[in-house]
Amino acid sequence: MSYTAILLAGDRAGDVLAAQSPGKRKALLLLRGRPMMLYVLDTLRAAKHVGDIVIVANRINEIESNAEVQAYVKAASGITFREGAGSPATSVLKTMEDMRFTGAVLVTTADNPLLSAATLDQFCAQVMARAGVDAAVGLARERDIRAAFPNAKRTYIRLGGQGYSGCNLFALTPGAGPKAARAWSEVEGRRKKPWQLILHFGVGTLIRAVLGGLDLSAAMRAASRSMGLTVDAVVLDDGVAAMDVDRPDHIPIAEAVLAARKS
Repeated sequence: MSYTAILLAGDRAGDVLAAQSPGKRKALLLLRGRPMMLYVLDTLRAAKHVGDIVIVANRINEIESNAEVQAYVKAASGITFREGAGSPATSVLKTMEDMRFTGAVLVTTADNPLLSAATLDQFCAQVMARAGVDAAVGLARERDIRAAFPNAKRTYIRLGGQGYSGCNLFALTPGAGPKAARAWSEVEGRRKKPWQLILHFGVGTLIRAVLGGLDLSAAMRAASRSMGLTVDAVVLDDGVAAMDVDRPDHIPIAEAVLAARKS
């Protein structure tokens, strides 16, 4: 199976990182002198299971017209640009509907420059090995993230005695994409508020979580029932994949990892 990748490169009004980036766009934030989104494009192009790439953002022309982005896309192939919508989920839905996608879709974000091709390959391979899954989300364990970044602040969802954090990585299998994107749009505003996110899937689910009886598998079953889809989580071995660049204090962390990979 080959995935079409949607790379979400939009930003919110008043974003602190956008304010210090070329063109006031977060996706163009310079890490080691290079626009952040180019590291993600490197990973997508190096991955075994990714085909075409669609860069999606609000005011997409401001990103498409960046000289370094233009040079990168000109030297590559299979990279296009599309105007986004009001949120990440609605941008994914709009893109799939506008381009009439019928195949598998992979979604990640421009602020995910530490995602490696090896980790992306692991994610795709595990999704493809799970028969009947409509949508999958990439997660990392709290212990792996803390081992990689002992001082970094993260939001964790606690399930079955373990903490998990998202990796800005999603897979939508053929035919399930639009329905999954619509369901995602209903919960995306709660992703930084774990208890609200759990409550969205039912009071019973919330009670089980409070009592410590909700593990990851049970949470995925609750999400599947609520969304009318078969949803699963892929727990990645790489805690680094959960470190997106979302605040100014994340910049030196990301640059240190990128520098180490170059050496």
